[in-house]
Amino acid sequence: MAATVTKLDEVRATFLSTGRLDDRMEHLVRPVVLESWKRSRLLGSGSGRARLPFESPIVSDSVLLRAARPILANLAQELGLRHSSLLVADRHARILQTWSPDAEFARRMERIGSAPGHSGAEEDVGTNGIGTTATAKRAGVIVGAEHLSDALSDFACVGAPIYNPINNRFQGVVTLTGLVADASPILPGLIGRAAREVGQQMLNLSSMRERVLFDAYLVAAGRRRPVAVVGGDIYMENPSATEYLRFVDKSSLWLLVSEAVSVSHPDRIVHLDTEEARTELACSAVIFDDEVIGAIIEVVGQVRAVEEPPSRAAAPAWQPLSESLPGASQAWVYAREQAESAMRASLPVVVFGAPGSGKLTLIKHMLDRLAPRVVPTVFDAQETHTDASGWMDRITTALAGQSPIIIRHIDQLESSNAQNLAERLSAAPDLLERGLIHGTSAAQGVALLSAGQQKLLDVLAIGRIDMPNLRERRQDMRVILKSIERDYMPNTSITYTPGALTALSRAPWPGNLRQLHSVMRGVFALGRGSEITIDRLPPAIAEYARRRDLTMLEQLEVDGIVNALIRCEGNKVLTAEMLGISRSTLYRKISGYRLDEERLFL
Repeated sequence: MAATVTKLDEVRATFLSTGRLDDRMEHLVRPVVLESWKRSRLLGSGSGRARLPFESPIVSDSVLLRAARPILANLAQELGLRHSSLLVADRHARILQTWSPDAEFARRMERIGSAPGHSGAEEDVGTNGIGTTATAKRAGVIVGAEHLSDALSDFACVGAPIYNPINNRFQGVVTLTGLVADASPILPGLIGRAAREVGQQMLNLSSMRERVLFDAYLVAAGRRRPVAVVGGDIYMENPSATEYLRFVDKSSLWLLVSEAVSVSHPDRIVHLDTEEARTELACSAVIFDDEVIGAIIEVVGQVRAVEEPPSRAAAPAWQPLSESLPGASQAWVYAREQAESAMRASLPVVVFGAPGSGKLTLIKHMLDRLAPRVVPTVFDAQETHTDASGWMDRITTALAGQSPIIIRHIDQLESSNAQNLAERLSAAPDLLERGLIHGTSAAQGVALLSAGQQKLLDVLAIGRIDMPNLRERRQDMRVILKSIERDYMPNTSITYTPGALTALSRAPWPGNLRQLHSVMRGVFALGRGSEITIDRLPPAIAEYARRRDLTMLEQLEVDGIVNALIRCEGNKVLTAEMLGISRSTLYRKISGYRLDEERLFL
């Protein structure tokens, strides 16, 4: 036995150093293990990692974990083996929970990172009983030196995949870890049976809700009207509804409907706007155990968007902004319409909005159409704090040319500098009259403008565009995410679970689009497959999936309070005055809606 182990150690060392084995050595390695070694090496895994890396905390009590908990807890007690540990991991090989009857062995497992939130994926630790099972999606045993990581070479791991018994979809992994000396041929069958029991229990936990939704759908579909049922992961539509709802992003439909209906108000009319059509939906909540679990939606009417051909003289030479800046939320459509109106009239504009809301991006897309293939000159007014004279001279030089000009952060100009800039712009009106000078400014709060700032706005803000905050564009979340995916994951088709999309849509996003870009860049960088689940999101974002659904009126009130707090920089006296309510009412609403004020000013 010892000679065999030594040979396998040598074979592994040869493979890690050269990346290949001759025919004689390959015969010493089981095919499934050799395949995993090759995958792991391509992914950059070696033998040096001392422990499983921490990926992210477990922030939700998933159906998988609730199903596995009683089954594996009982199995751990029944086995009664010393030096062993059971665990369940999700489909990305991230450990959700562990069970060990041996406290000393449990501590040993924790030292090598076999603990909740840590990753056993092959790209992190190479061949092992968690990640190899998750990748191959079949049961297997990894013993001793078959592990690529030296830290795992003392152990034998038996892993089995968990499948949904109805649709055969892979859900996660059950793995038993013990010492090499304790490996037994009966363990694979035992762990395989436990994995099947977990899959069946997942079905039991979710099937009652699914049956209730399905029954409600059958009743509604029998009325021969265009209807669909939506709720969590469930979506079904009859053929009559398919034609009307083909424009609709199904992954965000439940988010929209769940914000409209409630137990107390189960029936609502919802208007769904897309770039192709405006659809009126009658939504009826499906209630189970005093909770809204879904809704029946019936298409009441739909008006398709028809582009009427304008007169030849009025037809713009540029493509609509919606071609490169898509989105159908009311606030965003209005901002785009403001921009296009200014473009048609050749007006200089100032775009007002919170940091990160996309002010500069909108102006660049406008100028791409008005002055194609000409790079605009961008000036940042914050530079006047250190070199106002030089900054003004550079503005004057640019005004003498023909290139478009963008002036950022004009609200940062002191009154005298704002007055000076207004005079220089007025003295060189050519670019202004052609609508090729634009500015950006923070959203205007309650503070009074100085005389110089007002003079500058009189000259530059002939057109005004108010950029919506990201939290006002919930309906556009999936479209926005697609544009981010093109930046960071251009060759991967990304999907989102309903919980993840709900969390991303409900989060307040004080940093707006810039913050969303930053968060998603981090999520994509971890590279845990193409499906974004709630557990892959930062905890501060993921927690919004568990907040109760607000009614439409409540959501409007929350948005109003948050917007006012940001405009008034957290000053509650000014916020209450802006909203026309007392301070005590404001405090009560902040507490009642569980608004985290600190996160609004990150």
